[in-house]
Amino acid sequence: MIKTLIKDVAHIILNKDKEKIKDYLSDESNIITGFADEVIFANNEDEVIKAIIEANSKRKRLTISGAGTGITGSRVPLGGAVISLENFTRIERIPKENEELVIYREFDKEYSIILGKDEKSYYAILPPAIPIRILKKIVEDKGLFYPPDPTETSSFIGGNVATNASGARTFKYGSTRDYVRRLRIVLPFGDILDVERGRYFFVDRKLTLETSQGKIELELPSYNMPPVEKNAAGYYVKDNMDLIDLFIGSEGTLGVFTEIEVKLIKKPSFISAVFAYFEIEDKAIDFAKKVRREAKNSRIDVLAIEFFDSNSLSFIRDKYGNRIPKNANALIDLEIEGDNEEDLEKNFEKILEISDEYGGEAYIIDVSEAKEIRHSLPAGVNNYVRIHGTKKVATDIAVPEENFDKMYKFYHEVGINSGIKYVLFGHIGNFHLHFNFLPRNQDELTRAEKYIVSLWKKAIELNGTVSAEHGVGKKYYVENSSKKPLISLMYDKNTILNFANLKKKLDPNLILNIGNIIPEEYFNL
Repeated sequence: MIKTLIKDVAHIILNKDKEKIKDYLSDESNIITGFADEVIFANNEDEVIKAIIEANSKRKRLTISGAGTGITGSRVPLGGAVISLENFTRIERIPKENEELVIYREFDKEYSIILGKDEKSYYAILPPAIPIRILKKIVEDKGLFYPPDPTETSSFIGGNVATNASGARTFKYGSTRDYVRRLRIVLPFGDILDVERGRYFFVDRKLTLETSQGKIELELPSYNMPPVEKNAAGYYVKDNMDLIDLFIGSEGTLGVFTEIEVKLIKKPSFISAVFAYFEIEDKAIDFAKKVRREAKNSRIDVLAIEFFDSNSLSFIRDKYGNRIPKNANALIDLEIEGDNEEDLEKNFEKILEISDEYGGEAYIIDVSEAKEIRHSLPAGVNNYVRIHGTKKVATDIAVPEENFDKMYKFYHEVGINSGIKYVLFGHIGNFHLHFNFLPRNQDELTRAEKYIVSLWKKAIELNGTVSAEHGVGKKYYVENSSKKPLISLMYDKNTILNFANLKKKLDPNLILNIGNIIPEEYFNL
């Protein structure tokens, strides 16, 4: 399982230009600006190992950077060096007899992956820096399908695994975790951990690794994760769990992925989208719940159930007003699947019946057009706050099914009482909505940061999570004019200390992605 570096490695490209380094000091969230001495461009596993061994020997911090599309500050360095994997786009191993090496070129970059099939499933072996959109194109051209469908398709597979990314199709297909078969990981002291799903398990929450550093006794924290369908806050912990699941969603704190093997399925024959509009928002919610029930009982084949409130429709109308009925105050965006056109039509007819029951208007729409319209909302939101010189203040909350109505009503209660423009949208099929405050000035921004805390606290009160799919990274909340780590809202001091102790077992010199998940001050307690 463990291999140790025993050979010399290629020269690593360094960049100490201050202007170039600036490109790696933030991410899409702009919640925090970091600082670093240099950027290391590691293009293969050997170069990753060399960078890690050198950093470890000098007790120098190393922060992993992928596509930079994250929204939690996860790739933002707090000193030391950035290790950029943006050019780690090729698989270097030779394919086996049942495997095929596929090369894809775009602009000045070359991507390579390995496709194969065994008794378990179809699969792909991937470098960490392949964008999701390119992965999907390559496998779909071969009649295969990678089901996870994160909104940001320019994100890298490495970042997706690091955060256990999900998206709209999680409703049917699950998250990234459900498709990871094997990971090759460089640990924070340079050893290689090659772990295949189903081979290594914690017993009574304990597992021993044999490494060049000696035996490492890992012990999982004793806390229980919230009872929600999606959770990306803290380390994944379950009784007798698979070792591979500890690393998925660990936000780069336990190692660097250099090879990722994912399960593929056959490409669905027919997928279509359905837009169902409602004049009354509560009716849209009821419609979505019934479609969910019918899908869970296998009476409709539904991939995704997405919700957009009346404020969200205002942004979409700016560009796609001709597609939205004038009296519409809510939209449920569905994706349906079928083995043939007849199956697809039957699915749509069932949805149409439910839509009529709740006073909605449902239409078939091309999937690519539906995605374009859906994605215009976050683009419109980002443009709005950019024009006003502020930033959105957002949640990533999921709650258990039985508490969703309380959370939904509280969203609107807080939004209306705040007097600040807001939108409410997202993955209602998993009871996971995104609430975004859109402040127009500094005063509204300050007030939004106070109001948003009440939403997080309500989610925790309702047994939910403060992060369903984005991770916690270095996110914070503001209380009594003081910044506090977001994760400290959800877990008590002892639990976070247990997170810290687990990390220190694999990263004793504390070099890798410091500040993610575990606030820095907990390492000194």
